Amino acid sequence: MPPAFHAIVVSLITGLFFFALIAVLVRLAIQWRGSDPRSRLAVGADQGALWSASIGTLLILGAVITGFAIWAPSAAINSPVMRNKILTALLLLVTYAIFVAIRWRFGERLWENKALSAFYAMVAIAGFHWSMVTNSIGGDIAGIPSGYETIVQLSGVETRFTYYLPTWVLITIVVISVAMLALAYLGGTPEETSENENAGLDART
Repeated sequence: MPPAFHAIVVSLITGLFFFALIAVLVRLAIQWRGSDPRSRLAVGADQGALWSASIGTLLILGAVITGFAIWAPSAAINSPVMRNKILTALLLLVTYAIFVAIRWRFGERLWENKALSAFYAMVAIAGFHWSMVTNSIGGDIAGIPSGYETIVQLSGVETRFTYYLPTWVLITIVVISVAMLALAYLGGTPEETSENENAGLDART
């Protein structure tokens, strides 16, 4: 299969995830500014992020298929840089699967909880980061590096060799993971937030 097919699918995925990221940040800004949550911009940003991320997540399978049609599995397994690309692609898939699952689980109610919506935005940022890392490694393999890998190397990871994480990076990942989980559960679920607000209204009346 010509490499162009893989490049087209990857470019489409990157565009969808970038749109999802911008849409989430716009919807988060609307929430934190206290603007109308039912405005066209708010609803459009929320729905746009959901559907672009959902379609992009499904298309990752297409990227995997076209990728292995170019490089034989044996070559990918025996190449450190190809293993890195596969690993980051899996992280990309898992991250956006979590993103989509959160939105489908809580629906529009997730925007009623600032902590959960902030966590939702952080997942989108993390997902787009892994998208850029995966694309950068692919560009490096094709002989046209983007330069984004230099940002990754600041964390002590050399994308051209088998992944090695310094101890301080592992500690940072653990701290960020714990902080994100705490942020996700801080203040309870959207249902609990709505119940607390209703209880407050009943008390005042």
